[in-house]
Amino acid sequence: MAQDPATGGTGRHTYRWLLVVPFIWQAGLAPVVNGVSWSPFGLPFPMLWQLAGIVLTSVLIAVVFRLDWAHGVEREEEAFIAATQVSSRGEPR
Repeated sequence: MAQDPATGGTGRHTYRWLLVVPFIWQAGLAPVVNGVSWSPFGLPFPMLWQLAGIVLTSVLIAVVFRLDWAHGVEREEEAFIAATQVSSRGEPR
């Protein structure tokens, strides 16, 4: 069972499913986009689609990063690093 992030547990971060959208954008919709003959700004539509995918991916990564920060993931990472840190003699602490 997942623990509450406020108590130092892992919690459920369902918003991370947003990171699947770029994959679907690129791999899942490529067959649909390849058949479009419209050329906005003189660019082939698939090229414009790729450029839009880069922007969308950047925005989604920023959103997930902010949501992670809001849910206290950095505290969870600090606790993990402290628990797995190796001493100067090569022994786990």
